[in-house]
Amino acid sequence: MYLRHIFLILIVFFLFSCGEKNKPVQELSLDDFSSWIDTDYRLSARQIRKEINSQQKSGNHNMYTDEYVNKYYSQPNEYLWITPTGVSAKADSLLSCLERVTNDGLPQNILQIELLKRNIERIHKLEFKNQEDNINQVLGQTEYLLTKSYIRFVCGERFGYIRPDLVFNRLEKADQKPKTPFTRLYDVATEKSDSNFVSNALKQIKSDKFTTYLQSITNKDDLYMRLAQTFKDTTDTTFRKKIIANRERCRWSVEKPKDKFVWVNLAAMRLYAIDTEEDSLEMKICGGSTKHKSPQLISRIERIDMNPYWNIPFNIIKKEIAPSHAQDTAYFTRNKYRIFEKESGKELHPKDVTRRMLLSGDYRIRQDNGDGNSLGRLIFRFPNNFAVFLHDTNNKSAFKRERRTVSHGCIRVEHPLDLAVFLLDKPKDEQIDKIRTAIGLPPLDPETEIDTTSTSPKLGIMKVEPKIPVFITYYTLYPNLKGELISYPDLYGYDEVILQKLASY
Repeated sequence: MYLRHIFLILIVFFLFSCGEKNKPVQELSLDDFSSWIDTDYRLSARQIRKEINSQQKSGNHNMYTDEYVNKYYSQPNEYLWITPTGVSAKADSLLSCLERVTNDGLPQNILQIELLKRNIERIHKLEFKNQEDNINQVLGQTEYLLTKSYIRFVCGERFGYIRPDLVFNRLEKADQKPKTPFTRLYDVATEKSDSNFVSNALKQIKSDKFTTYLQSITNKDDLYMRLAQTFKDTTDTTFRKKIIANRERCRWSVEKPKDKFVWVNLAAMRLYAIDTEEDSLEMKICGGSTKHKSPQLISRIERIDMNPYWNIPFNIIKKEIAPSHAQDTAYFTRNKYRIFEKESGKELHPKDVTRRMLLSGDYRIRQDNGDGNSLGRLIFRFPNNFAVFLHDTNNKSAFKRERRTVSHGCIRVEHPLDLAVFLLDKPKDEQIDKIRTAIGLPPLDPETEIDTTSTSPKLGIMKVEPKIPVFITYYTLYPNLKGELISYPDLYGYDEVILQKLASY
């Protein structure tokens, strides 16, 4: 375009000079050429860089990946997309991928596709009318936004567009704990993007295998793809929002279940004991209330405790027992609670233990095992940072409720004996009978001798070998054992948290 303008001007000048032989020829300078070029199309590296700096300062940088982009352009690094002839053709390959994930439900605002498409079209057609809206500003903005959207895309599809640990562990204020101002709700080892991943992604832009790299980033999880198709098959706005939230959960890169495992879905309030080679189980659970939410975590079930005592957490003592029931002998007797001095182990009578003493933390309260124990007759233990576990319950009627968010965080299971048998590796009848008799059920073999001399429930521990993975998750759209995609209520309001976070980008 520039050379065409100059060439035409030179021809006109030459023709005019030939027609006036008696006039002296005027010499031309570089300044003259500069004045002939249309200023709307003049490129300036300084102005392009100025626009990139402006984008860094004024843009929306709410997604965790944006810091990598700003760091790149804060250094004298090369441009990745714009060239002396316009915009690299690789931008078209990128836009194709961005459009696909947006059509599958990713909110439009995250990748800014429409603005990028409009800018690139203007650059191709040279649609610039004045100095306030010149080509350098559009090139600078396009360069920056292409990189920003690209890094958001590759990190988002590979690791998730939000960081669940940062979002959910800063969601609720803790109860007057200066060192831990927020309640921890998410404790899953989730892969995260880092500078090495981003650096490699930036290098791929200049690679001959850029398109192959974009394809490799695509999430191929079965549920993720199924939800994408479901999004296309519905026009229901509310249902589409639920799909968007659950697709984001699918992007979080976490340990995947294999072969034999226990899967707890808190939104469904159901437990699935899955064995790819044997029959699987499904049962109701009762989980944490909205005030005492059960955490999301991954662990390994290590053992089964039979007829456990319940050592009441101090948080419950502080909030519920001490304020309302200190020195209430009838309350302690009715609930089979006993008070012990922590240092000496000495048991104290409830009437002798004041509210102040209970709040000191120097005393513990234990509930007797057996009938009436809040943990029931079986408990399934696994390491975690919350002192939560799966367990039986003495309140069987709770499983009849439609909304079963009733606990302080632990998870009550509807059929504890079935779960215990599932966890054992090819259990023998003797092992099953040991559990059955411990919880007051007759043995499988009627001829098995039962110890009737003990009047109190017998404590027992049975190791789970190999340890069975347990996944405590939260999906409001998830297949049941028949493979049917089931919608569940957003009991903890986590869908809305995800949607609000995505909208903030």
